[in-house]
Amino acid sequence: MPSILLLGLLLCGHGWWTAEGMAWAEELVSPTPVRLNTQTVGVKDFERVIVSELTRRYGRPHHQVSFRVLFPKQLMEVPKGKLHLEIGAWSGGGRTGRRAFRVGIFVNQQFLQTVNVVGEVKAQVEVATPIRWLKPTEVVTVEDLSSMMVDAPSLTHDFILDLDEVVGKQVLRPLPPSQPIRKTMLDDPPMIHKGDRVMIEVRGEGLLVQTVGVAKSAGKRGETIPVKNQTSGREVLGTVMASGLVEVGF
Repeated sequence: MPSILLLGLLLCGHGWWTAEGMAWAEELVSPTPVRLNTQTVGVKDFERVIVSELTRRYGRPHHQVSFRVLFPKQLMEVPKGKLHLEIGAWSGGGRTGRRAFRVGIFVNQQFLQTVNVVGEVKAQVEVATPIRWLKPTEVVTVEDLSSMMVDAPSLTHDFILDLDEVVGKQVLRPLPPSQPIRKTMLDDPPMIHKGDRVMIEVRGEGLLVQTVGVAKSAGKRGETIPVKNQTSGREVLGTVMASGLVEVGF
């Protein structure tokens, strides 16, 4: 081994050449033995299978899911063959943050061992956000909105992702700019408002009677509201069918 001889000559020049020095020199220049009948499993393998399973279970459009392994960090040797990793049952659902997963290692469909993998789950998602303060009862327009990436507390969050799901909705509570909009913060606006003049329709078998009335309360499609018949002055209950139209049972 010329390299060892050269190193030995250098050490001899300094009066260091001993049996221990020779062994140390061989350790420096000799490559680590490689087992031809084994393969390794490591961080990247665990991260890949866990992200894949999280995405399969909870994946949604606009999501970017990642997992960073904290333990174990060292490579594991397993026999050569077709490697397969499988995630066992876990608690916590789609929660992000520090999580533990039990990963089964299989080679050629034979189970070898289970590894407890600890790491950080992170999910970023593109959400709909207001560009200005939106006040209760306001109806949202497309000009009020933009999109931005935020960290999600869970893969099963209730953030609204598509702007189309927000446009035309009524605000239930103040919405600050640049904050995710949740589904519980919006509702369908009423089709009829209190005091609106409406058409009252009475339908029966082969019968249709129409008259003008006044809505005594607001209502959305399908809701029942009181309306006052302007002709008779009588108040009745009717179902909101469309903007300005209430149907009363015969």
